[in-house]
Amino acid sequence: MQQLEHPSEETWDERRLWFEEHRQAAASQGVGRLSEQAEALVIEMQTTFCAGAWAATVLLAAAVVDAQEFHRGYPESRSSGDRSWLRGLRNSLLHENRSQPAFTIEDHWTRREEWGRHARRAVRMAFDVLYALNQGGRRK
Repeated sequence: MQQLEHPSEETWDERRLWFEEHRQAAASQGVGRLSEQAEALVIEMQTTFCAGAWAATVLLAAAVVDAQEFHRGYPESRSSGDRSWLRGLRNSLLHENRSQPAFTIEDHWTRREEWGRHARRAVRMAFDVLYALNQGGRRK
């Protein structure tokens, strides 16, 4: 089962570099107050991302967004289109629809690329929330 094996060192490094480049780009936007919990979850998110655990990456990205937004005191900002997408995907992973599950065993083989795209989008959103908003909640 390929998805249960450690990715090659080359694949791990490619993913790590992608993650770090996107984090650095977002961090260059400036930041107000960072949540300790959100920062700790980012480390977990990087590990799952590098391992190719796409659904876990999405779940952790949503947790980072929630932790940081609640830390800043404006949970109402979750209503944006992108945040609604992330929240909806997270909810579909956590609350199974038995007639139509969001994520299946078969997805590990047939939808890995799609889930990889979801994970990348979720990571970028988490970085946007962590770094692109200043203390007042407005973009710099």
